Amino acid sequence: MKFAEKNRKWWILIAMSSALALVFVDQTALAVALPAIQRELNLTNSLTQWVINAYLLALSAVILLGGKVGDRLGHKRAFLFGVTVFMVTSILCALAKSGSWLILMRALQGMGGAFMTPSTNALVTNAFPDKERGKALGIYVALAAIFLSLGPLLGGFLTQLFSWRAVFWINFPFALISIYLAFFSVPRWQRPEKLNIDWLGFLISVIFISGFVLSFMEGPIWGWTSPAILGLFVLSILSLCAFIFWENKSSHPLVELDLFKNLTFSILFSVLMIIQAVGIVFVFWAIFLQNVLHFTPLQAGVLLLPAMVPVIIMAPVGGHLRDKYGATLPMLWGASLVILSIIWIAIFSHNQTYAILFPGLLGYGIGFPLMLSGIVVTVMNMVKIEQRGIASAIMNCSRQFGISIGLAVLGGLLGSLNKWQLGSFLKQSNPPLSSLQEYQIDGLLVQSQRALQAVSHLSQQNLHVLKTAATSAYTTAFSLTMFAAAFFALITLVLILKIPKKPI
Repeated sequence: MKFAEKNRKWWILIAMSSALALVFVDQTALAVALPAIQRELNLTNSLTQWVINAYLLALSAVILLGGKVGDRLGHKRAFLFGVTVFMVTSILCALAKSGSWLILMRALQGMGGAFMTPSTNALVTNAFPDKERGKALGIYVALAAIFLSLGPLLGGFLTQLFSWRAVFWINFPFALISIYLAFFSVPRWQRPEKLNIDWLGFLISVIFISGFVLSFMEGPIWGWTSPAILGLFVLSILSLCAFIFWENKSSHPLVELDLFKNLTFSILFSVLMIIQAVGIVFVFWAIFLQNVLHFTPLQAGVLLLPAMVPVIIMAPVGGHLRDKYGATLPMLWGASLVILSIIWIAIFSHNQTYAILFPGLLGYGIGFPLMLSGIVVTVMNMVKIEQRGIASAIMNCSRQFGISIGLAVLGGLLGSLNKWQLGSFLKQSNPPLSSLQEYQIDGLLVQSQRALQAVSHLSQQNLHVLKTAATSAYTTAFSLTMFAAAFFALITLVLILKIPKKPI
């Protein structure tokens, strides 16, 4: 199949948009399917979070390598490799019979995404001339926003009508379209220079990221003061120091640390990482709507749309505001709205009524894209042309690392608080409830097989009391976790105020 030269760029845009749809649908649709996955595969709350975090951890740990490989061997090769891995592992996820198998495949899927994601933006940018590049990237971002918004609805529809496995099967046609179009439309490119990859730097970065995320994810299970958790923290800090030392010394560094000498770059890197960490509250909202408010997956997907659909409108609005007022002002507006919205949800979650949570969801959907819309553009404008590739990879890494850390920190906090609340209730109860341990009823709200077996001897009255206590414990933990997320969002507000007052 051959493409006319004048149409080639548009076929490349369609191919890259299809690939981007894979990433965004996978992230937002899967959140709605988590309770069904936990119930069918009989997972604990911690393992359920790892279904998402295994993907994010692998993606954030490998994405810098994926960007470097694309720069050195050609983005077409890196993209086709990444999307093929993503497609195959999606099929294996859909066929998973155990939680451990699903988590392993999700990690491999994240590695595929790490090679695919950095190349999509580069291939679109390279395909269009300067005078058409803005329009092309605008279409590209708009399509991404649409898929991001429709993800929860699609996930709920597929899970309820078919199975959670359909959320992974849907990746197959998207991937095939993307592979076919990219293979024939993207021209071949061969870099004359030798491939130089900082493998030691890559290995050290994987140790740092993995150790840090794992310590937060398993802290509630292993104990925050256990030798294993403390050891992981120490290992992460030491490996971070080693990474900085090595990157400054290496002749072909994985990350050009000189970029961080620019104060604005450093602040925007930090803001992007923190706000993406805060954005993981979306996963907990999807679970809360099903476990506490007892909505079906499809209903939960529909009810989450107020937090997603405004992205389609507010992303271009945020770009316009940035052009008119600079990056700082719309980011301040967005951060303020995100903080107030999350606090609203934290306060009124105890009412366990969707109608009163709606303003918080809508406010979040309006404020979040205002924060994000100007960050990447501002970074691209401030760095040298020859640094734009690595700067883009660094910001992508910041985004994925932030999401992974957010799920680890906030998920760990929610798990610890829920465990403490429910454990206190059981200790203060009379037999037979007092004979139960918190870990035995982990998953009771989603009616996992293990939890139901642990309470099968209880009378209906005691079972009702236990379910009420479990709902109350989770709601309290959820509320306090939202307050913690709002605090982290407040940090971004302070950082934005520190951006130097100059045109950017």
